[in-house]
Amino acid sequence: MSELHHSAKKLRNITGTNLFKNLLLMVAAMSLCTLMSIVFNILNMSEINIVMIYLLGILLYSYMAEGYAYSFFASVTGVLLYNFFFTEPYYTLQVYNPDYPIIFLVMFIVGSITSMLTIKVKMERQLVVDREKYISSLYYVTNRLLNVKSCDELAEISADELSKQLDANVMIIVYDSSGNEDIRIVKGDNVFGRDADQMASSEAYQSGNPCGRGTMLFSGANAYYTPVISQNGSLGVIGISLNGSDSLAGTQITFIEVVSRQIAVVLERERMYEKQRRTQMEIERERLRSDMLRSISHDLRTPLAGIMGLASTAHDNYEELNDDVKKTFLQNIYEDADWLNELVENILHATRFDEGRVKLNIKEEAAEEIITEAVTHVKKHSSGHEIHVKIPEEIILLKIDGVLIRQVLINLLNNAINYSPAGSKISVSLFKKDARVYFEVSDNGPGISQDEMPHIFERYYQRKTKSSTNRKGMGLGLSLCKSIVEAHKGQISLRNNVPSGTTVSFYILSGEE
Repeated sequence: MSELHHSAKKLRNITGTNLFKNLLLMVAAMSLCTLMSIVFNILNMSEINIVMIYLLGILLYSYMAEGYAYSFFASVTGVLLYNFFFTEPYYTLQVYNPDYPIIFLVMFIVGSITSMLTIKVKMERQLVVDREKYISSLYYVTNRLLNVKSCDELAEISADELSKQLDANVMIIVYDSSGNEDIRIVKGDNVFGRDADQMASSEAYQSGNPCGRGTMLFSGANAYYTPVISQNGSLGVIGISLNGSDSLAGTQITFIEVVSRQIAVVLERERMYEKQRRTQMEIERERLRSDMLRSISHDLRTPLAGIMGLASTAHDNYEELNDDVKKTFLQNIYEDADWLNELVENILHATRFDEGRVKLNIKEEAAEEIITEAVTHVKKHSSGHEIHVKIPEEIILLKIDGVLIRQVLINLLNNAINYSPAGSKISVSLFKKDARVYFEVSDNGPGISQDEMPHIFERYYQRKTKSSTNRKGMGLGLSLCKSIVEAHKGQISLRNNVPSGTTVSFYILSGEE
C-alpha cells in the first residue's frame, strides 16, 4: 500500500469511525488509573496525587484515541470515577464537602484543555508528515511526466503512477481535438465498464466537473472521475476506484487534481509539438515539391530539345541523309526518350512513396530473372560498358515486388554507367548469406568522397562529380532505391572499392526469415 493511501486512511480514522475500539481503550485507561489511585489511597498519599493520576490517564488516552469527543468523555469519566471512589460519601456521586465541586470543575477543565492540545499537536504532526509525503510523491510523479515523449507514454505513466501512489484502480482517457476517444489506459482491475461509470466519465469530460463516487452526480458509480482541463477545454478524464468501498479522502483528491493539471500541461505540450511537426512537414513537403518542379522543368528541357532537334533535322533533310546518319539520329532519340521514361518512372514512384500510396505487389520471383531484365534494359545505352553478372548455381526465389526491385537495379546500373569511364567494367553480383539475399552493383569509377557519403541517399542530392554521359539527374535515383528496399524490410549501403570505384549493396529477407 502506498504512503499517500496509508496517510489518507489514518486521517479517516481520526474522524471517529472506530467507536468500539476507542471506548474499550477509554475503559482500560480509566480502570488502570482507578487501580493506581486505590493503591495511592491505601498508602495514604495526598488526594492531589490521585487527581494527577487521572489527568495523566486522560492525557495519554487522548493521545491514543485521536478524537476531541473522546477526550471530553474521558475528562467527564475521570471526574466521576474520582468522585465515586475517593470522595465522601464513598461509592456514591454525592458530595458533602463544598470544596469538591470546584476541584471537579478544575479537574475537568484541565483534563479537557490538555487532552485537546495533545490531540491538536498530534494532528498537526500527522498533517506535516502527510504533506511531506504528498509533496514527495507529487515531485516524483511530475518528474516522470515531464520526460514523456508521446501522448501514449504520458497516459501510460500517469495511470501507472496514480495506481501506485493511491493503491487504486486507475483509468485514463485522452480525447482528440474532435472529441473522440483517442487513448484509454487501465491499471488494475477494470471496474469502469458499468453504465453509471461510463455516464459519469462522459459527464466529467463534457461538464469539466468531478463526477462519480463521493460526488452529487452519479454517486453510485464505482469510481471517482475528474476531468483533465487545459485553457482550451477538456482533454481527457481520470477515473480512480479505491480497492474496497472506500471513498477518496481530501488529500487524495487534492493530489489527483494537481497531477491532473500536470497531465494537461504535458498533453498540451505534446499536442503543440505534434502540430508544429505536421506544419513543418507540410512546409518541407511543399518546398520539395517546388524544388522537384523546378528540377523537372530544367532536366526535361535538355533531352526534349535534343529529341525535337534531331526529329526536326531528320524531317527537313530526310532525302539528303544517308541510312547511317538516320540510324544515329534514331538511336539518339531512343536514348533520350528512354532516359526521360526512367526519369518519369522515378518521379512517379517517389511521389507515391511520399504520399504513402505504394502498395507492394508481392509475388514469388526468381532473383536471377530480375537481374537479367535490368541488365538487358540498361545495355541499350551502356556506352560500351562491360556488364558482368555473377549469380549462384542454385535458383533463389524471393517474395518481392519484382517491378520495384528491377527499378532499383536499373537505377544502380545507370549510376554506375554515368559515373564510370566508357568501356569500363561493371559487375552485378547475387549471393545468399544466412537468411538474407544480397544484390551488389560495382564499378571502377572515381568513387565517392567522404564528405558526400552521408548525403548520397538523400532526396534531390546531386553529386559534385561530373557524369561521364553529361546527363545530370534530379537526385531521385538512390533515394528511391533506399525507399523501395526499406519497404521490403531490407537495407541498402554503399562503400568505396580499392583502388577505385564504388559498390552499392542491398539485401532482401529470404522466405526463411
